[in-house]
This record gives sequence, structure tokens and C-alpha cells, in this order.
Amino acid sequence: MLVLGILSLILVGSLMFKSEAVQEPWALRDASCPDYRSFSTRRHPPLSEGPLKLPFQRPVKECRTFRSDAVEHLINEMKSRLEDPDIARLFENCFPNTLDTTIRWHIPGKLPQSFIVTGDINAEWIRDSTNQLSPYIPLMKADDALRQLVLGAIHTQAEFLAFSPYCNAFQPPKASHLKASSNEQNDVVNPAYDPSLVFECKYEIDSLASFLNLANIYFEHTDDSSFVSKDTYFMEAIKNILTVLDEQTLTTYDKYDHVRKSRYTFQRQTNIGTETLALGGAGNPTNSNTSLVRSAFRPSDDATILQFFIPGNAFIAAELKRSKQLFAAANMPDLADELYQRGKRIEAAIWEHGVYENKIFGKVFAYEVDGFGGIINMDDANLPSLLSLPLLGFVDADNEVYQNTRRMLMTKSGNPYYLKGSDFAGIGGPHIGVHYAWPMSLLVLIRTSDNDEEIISALNLVKKTTGGLGLMHESINVQHAGDYTRSWFAWCNSEFGKTILDLASRKPHIIFKKGADPLII
Repeated sequence: MLVLGILSLILVGSLMFKSEAVQEPWALRDASCPDYRSFSTRRHPPLSEGPLKLPFQRPVKECRTFRSDAVEHLINEMKSRLEDPDIARLFENCFPNTLDTTIRWHIPGKLPQSFIVTGDINAEWIRDSTNQLSPYIPLMKADDALRQLVLGAIHTQAEFLAFSPYCNAFQPPKASHLKASSNEQNDVVNPAYDPSLVFECKYEIDSLASFLNLANIYFEHTDDSSFVSKDTYFMEAIKNILTVLDEQTLTTYDKYDHVRKSRYTFQRQTNIGTETLALGGAGNPTNSNTSLVRSAFRPSDDATILQFFIPGNAFIAAELKRSKQLFAAANMPDLADELYQRGKRIEAAIWEHGVYENKIFGKVFAYEVDGFGGIINMDDANLPSLLSLPLLGFVDADNEVYQNTRRMLMTKSGNPYYLKGSDFAGIGGPHIGVHYAWPMSLLVLIRTSDNDEEIISALNLVKKTTGGLGLMHESINVQHAGDYTRSWFAWCNSEFGKTILDLASRKPHIIFKKGADPLII
């Protein structure tokens, strides 16, 4: 069987594709370019030729915030192979959505910079921006401007974390001359932060892991570790990450049973329980001697109930271990070994404290624990999640504990946020509520499944519930698919692109025309 790699598709002889980054700040582009917040809510021709008649939702070329010939070539190649014209239209809309709409600022050069928003909010989440860019990483060797975009994101994230490592979402860099936004909250946070630099300061362990993830996958696809020493902010960010991990491994009580003063506290005036922390902003108590790391908030930006958040610990453990290769290549063997050993300790702690015996499903992963025996049994659609553990590199998909957990998560009896209605089914979470499941959960289900029937069922559900707009939404009312949140959610659009490319390599018979070869990234 002929297996075609992406590079063989886009490298013809020594031909390299060129990308064109829009250098003008997003707000200063041609005034005729529509606001994508409203553009994404309307159907635009031409419609797909499938039964769903899905619209074409990309801005015209002149209004796209970053343009890549390599990406366009891949889109055309996929469209020529995909059997279902509605899936082809969804891929055409979703895969390039981050480049089309969210690159608010990019400066190429020796130390490039990139500011990438999550969509309809003019701020950059570390986690979101990493996930948004991840589908394009394999194309970097064929497109140097695309490589610079990703490297710029690493530099910008490093600068954010060099100043505010406890924070999750950031304002446009001052050099961009883009206007900062207000989240319209009066949060009381320790350590204090500068609101001109920070949009929101919820401490989420997965934000730190996401920064490491972007650096690691960039290195793995380019063999370029030079940014580690070239950018002083990068090493400052690494130092801060290790400090945060040390501080958040310290638990509520010291060895004399005295209450420690928490290094991080967060309080918000709100009537939504998931938007603030208990006990004066410190969060619920955790026990000592676990080697797990606290996380005040989840990747949904909801407060944790028990602060040893297992998916977040799994993510940081995997990325700390993975970082060994990057820092060894950067001639920092001591740091490389330290990061690896930290990851191993957290990994061992998860297996010791984050696995329990469920009377129905057997040994499973907990969502959150506190070290005192307390367990939160659930999953949330946002990544990292328990469902996504194989994608994080923490376990193999055929691991027995993971398979038990997976069965548990996809039932109402095992997961209070598994939601099923007449129009949709999937995992939701407290962020939107118990009527709305997130398409993202089904995309993760597909990428962690080897069962064709399960994959086809999930893909059909996702395909049919875009509200006729041909884009991924944040969440969907399981009883009424026309009721959804966020018409423009770039993170989930990237997840859809990754999912179709995953099937193109693993399960081409599900999505490609008869006899088509796999397409491997």
C-alpha cells in the first residue's frame, strides 16, 4: 500500500511553498473586511453538494489574517479524496480557521512574535493557542513562514509566562498596538498582576503544560532547539514554571498541621460557584506527601473542586518527560534530567493516588482527588480530559485502566456530564450546564477509538449539528441542535481538522473515496 506523507504532497522537487502573513494589526485591516463574529453566524455560498448544503465560511483571501500555500494545498488534496462533500466542506472551513481569523498580530524575524486569539474574545489563552496551532505543525518544514508563526507563538507565550506564570489568558503585547480588553471582573488575585498585560489570571496547570507542549512539538518537527538560548524570556518562563510547580506541590497543612499561606489565591464577586475559589480564595484542602500538583482551575476555566486535577497532572507529567529531548539538544543535560525526573514523580503519583476501584467499572482514573481519600468522578469536554489521556501521551489507548475509565465516562451512570438527547450526545461540563454537550468531546472520542462503528456514529453526530453554519460550536443543546454556544470557536475548529487528518492516516476507508491511500502527517 502506498502511504503518502504530507511533505511528499507539498514538496515537489525542491519547491517550497510560501506563506503570507498579514502584517497590519487585525483592527487596521481593510474596513471592508467583515467582523467574523457576525460573519460566522450567516450562511455564505457556495453551498456544499451534500445533503446538509453546508455554507462556505472562510473570509475572502484579502481578509484572512495569515495565508499559507501549504495549508491551501493540503485542503485541496483532502477535498479531492473525501467521499462526503459535507465532511469536505467542514474540513475546508474548520482546518484553516485559526489562520483565517485569529492571528491578530505576527512579526517574523530572528525572534518572531505571534498573538493568537481564541476566536470571539480578543485575548490569548495559552492552552487554546497551542491547540489551535497544532494541526499546522507538520507543515512547517515545507513552509518557513508557518514555522515562524509557530515559533513566534512560543516566544510570545514565553514572554507572558515570564511575567505572570499563574495566569491563563493575556492581553495583546504592547508592541502590537492592539487595544487591550476588559473581562469586566474585579478579581482579587495573589500574586498580583498587571491588567494591561493579563486578561484573566486563573491558575490552570494545563496552561503550563500547553506551553511546554508547543515547544516540544516544534522541536520534534524541526530539530531546532536554538530558541531555548536565544530568547531570554523562554528560560525565565521555564524557571517560573518550575517555581509554580514547587509552590503548588506544597499542600494545605505543614508537618506541624499548621495552615500554610497559599501562594495563589483567587476571589471573584459572582453568583456562579465555578467562577471563584473557596476558603478565602485558596480552594479546598489537599493532603501532603502525594507528589501531585494543585490546580485552582480546570481547562474549562471552572474552579476545581478537589485541587489535584488528574488530567492536568497527566499532561504536565508527559510534557516534563518529553522536554528531556529538547533541553538535551540545547546542551542543558542537568535541566533535561531534572524535568524528566519531575515528570516521573508526578506520573507515579497519579497511578498511586489518582486511580481507584469503581464498583461497576473496575479500576479507573479519578477526575480530581485531594489526597485525603476524596474523589470527583466525572469528565469534562475540555482538554486535557480523562478521555484524552492517550492523546496527551500519558497512557496507551488499550491500557486496561483507561479502557475502564472510557466506558465509565460515556455513560450517565458513570459520568454526570455525559449528556444524551434527541439531537446530540456527548460530554459537557459545568461551564455551560447540563443541557449542552461539546462537539470537542466526540472529536476526542474519535481520535482515541479503533472501533469503526463508534467513529462513524460520532462523526455523523458532529457533522449534523453545526446549526447549518459549517463550523464547530462550543456546545450544543442535546435536545435542540439549533441551540448552541459560540458560532466562532477556533479551538474546536482545529480539533475537527486534526480529527479528519487522523482518520485520513488511520482509517482512510471511513472518509476517503474507495481505494484511496492513507494520507499520513
